[in-house]
Amino acid sequence: MSVAQNTGIRKAVRQLLVAVAACTVVAGGAAFAVASDSGPVTPQTVAGVAEDNGWPVVPPKPTPTN
Repeated sequence: MSVAQNTGIRKAVRQLLVAVAACTVVAGGAAFAVASDSGPVTPQTVAGVAEDNGWPVVPPKPTPTN
């Protein structure tokens, strides 16, 4: 391998390592920011909507309409 090829490979590896380090720092900072503000989460309630993932619940015995 020539000197130019070695230099190119080293540069590519260095840039890859810098990118991995930057991504790790950003991900770690985001995880820290989310974890430091987290507390007990209260579910949001919407009027007329059941607690089952926000989907309305069908009554077990529908009332007759006649």
